[in-house]
Amino acid sequence: HDVIAALEPQMPRVIDQFTSFLRELRTDDLSGSAGAYRLRLELLRRVNLVIAPAQVNAVLIEEMLVQ
Repeated sequence: HDVIAALEPQMPRVIDQFTSFLRELRTDDLSGSAGAYRLRLELLRRVNLVIAPAQVNAVLIEEMLVQ
């Protein structure tokens, strides 16, 4: 519950961090399972920077559309 309390008011900053990062990705950056793994790690790093000292321990990607 502490992480949720820390995360909710920071969601606009988290979304900004995510969209800025995701806009810079190329299709090659996401290829294969290694690409998805790197994507999760980078999103996790960015959310944790925003909500520090609270920490999220995982990012779930439910759907990914690559154009």
